[in-house]
Amino acid sequence: MKKSEKEEFVAWLKGELENAPAIVLADYRGLTVEQMTALRSKCREAGVSLRVAKNTLTKIAIEGTPFEPVKELLTGPVALAWHGEDPGASARVLVEFAKIKTNQDLEIRGGAISGRVLTADQVKNVLATMPSREELLAQMAGLLYAGPQKLHAVLSAGPNKLGRVIAALKEKKEAA
Repeated sequence: MKKSEKEEFVAWLKGELENAPAIVLADYRGLTVEQMTALRSKCREAGVSLRVAKNTLTKIAIEGTPFEPVKELLTGPVALAWHGEDPGASARVLVEFAKIKTNQDLEIRGGAISGRVLTADQVKNVLATMPSREELLAQMAGLLYAGPQKLHAVLSAGPNKLGRVIAALKEKKEAA
């Protein structure tokens, strides 16, 4: 790779990572070409960017970004995964891919979100289980809809209960 190509790559990667909310790092040693191709296609389907780059170029690219603390994880072959908007998307794809019995050679090393370094366990148990943007919007819509619905139920419960009490008193007096 020529020096100009390296500079272009570093500038591109820095621009991508400055806009990403989170990044996940994984060791891909042991995966076959077919498995890596499958991983790349799963990432593409989810809108996740997956790159394998030289660690020295990656270290240069992450300088000045919120992901600078992950430099310590950049040893040996490392694949970087990130999504432009959804912080949990890259973790979900990689963790899901690694759960498949034939793909257990993919090892999550760690990650970062908002300048905070995450361990491999945190990536698997926290970041990968975060709901997506669409799921959060659906939950918010449900909460907004539930408020007026519950208010209506509370307000209508009073007259309904009063009507039942009057009907019970009427039946009691008729029986007597």
